[in-house]
Amino acid sequence: MKRIRDLLQTAIMDSRFPGCHYAIVTKDNVMVDYIGYKSLSPTKEPLKGNEIYDIASLTKVIATTSTIMKLIEEGVITLDQKVSTLLPRFKHLHISIKHLLTHQSGLPADVKGASKIPDETSLFNIIYDMDLIYETTKDVVYSDIGFILLGKIIETVTNKRLDQVVTEKVLKPLKMTDTSYQPSVDRTAPTEFRDDLVFKGLLKGQVHDEKAFLLNGLAGHAGLFSTAFDIGKFIKAILNDEFILSPEMTRMLFEPQITTDHGGVYVCRTLGWLKPYRKGFAGDEHDFFETIGHTGFTGCHMFIDKKNGVGFVLLSNAVHPKRELNGIIGLRNEIGNLVYQITEDL
Repeated sequence: MKRIRDLLQTAIMDSRFPGCHYAIVTKDNVMVDYIGYKSLSPTKEPLKGNEIYDIASLTKVIATTSTIMKLIEEGVITLDQKVSTLLPRFKHLHISIKHLLTHQSGLPADVKGASKIPDETSLFNIIYDMDLIYETTKDVVYSDIGFILLGKIIETVTNKRLDQVVTEKVLKPLKMTDTSYQPSVDRTAPTEFRDDLVFKGLLKGQVHDEKAFLLNGLAGHAGLFSTAFDIGKFIKAILNDEFILSPEMTRMLFEPQITTDHGGVYVCRTLGWLKPYRKGFAGDEHDFFETIGHTGFTGCHMFIDKKNGVGFVLLSNAVHPKRELNGIIGLRNEIGNLVYQITEDL
């Protein structure tokens, strides 16, 4: 762990991000460490070790994908079911749940001007009125919109709030006791200072993503808060075939669904998850076919390599105090390489 700690310490001293918690995971252990600061502004506050982080788009895989796949396993919905059969206001009748999970629906990546949208009703009016920007399955465009809709599907088919279903299906079975939507403010690392029509002030215990903020923090694409140790439990369960899904369903999460070339970077998606890519978040020593991972805008990333029995998660508030200061992304490949070096020595 010292080699990762030294790398992170140098980056913190260079003001690339305030601080972080991270965990190296094997089939037997979740080894956690932390370094740096909880906040830099309005006061500089060192980390204590009990912090909870806004995990941004890690929500997509830990909460939403896992819950959707569990509902499929239970026979509540199917992978090829059309979204419009569950959300009648959705006008694109050919788009399925699978299209949303794999980011190949044709929906835009985001909602323009989200910080100016006044409320949840207005947000969904915009989403339901959206036209497609490419032909379904002909490309991959990473889309928050698709996962917002998946979160709404979860609420619709269960007739419960999203946080209740995710807790019941994922968090409670995996004993992820420090993971939740709408967390305790005291333990939460702050993210960004917002100053717009919807909110003015430092976000602390409130979701950073503007669209999830409009949804009261309960969204399919962002909104979950967690600790490195809790996400380590999630990773360890997959490494040991003790996940909330059957081994057969878990295997589906690792199977490539669609690959596209984005300026020479080949992006391969599975159901919800992202396959590792060259010089990416999982280092260079991963097994491509047995590895999945994801990143989060606030400065988080994780990967799971079943063949080598290795997993890793890093949580930070690199968008604090402003997103333009986020300098953690360039460290991910080097960190991934160190993870494999460290686990080889264990």
